[in-house]
Amino acid sequence: MDISYHWHNVEQSDAIEDYTNKKIQKLADHFSSLMSAVVRFKVEKLDQFVELAIDADGHQFIASERDHDLYAAIDLAEEKLEKQIRRHKEKHLSKRHRPRNP
Repeated sequence: MDISYHWHNVEQSDAIEDYTNKKIQKLADHFSSLMSAVVRFKVEKLDQFVELAIDADGHQFIASERDHDLYAAIDLAEEKLEKQIRRHKEKHLSKRHRPRNP
């Protein structure tokens, strides 16, 4: 899996990268193949922005969040992605298991 980080007005930190890696690995457990992830960190005035984009199983999932705390923004973005993934999986599983019309 390829994870790329983009830092805009934020000082690069190994602790933040490790924390984000753990969150992405948690999301990767939902897929058979996670191709890539792009993480963007950005600061504007007092707000910290995080955007997570994941390419997995031929689909792209994107979530962005802002908060005063960068770690909280990462958590919120991860929750959004998890909801998107859960809806996607439920949608595809329900299509696969529909009963056939006689």
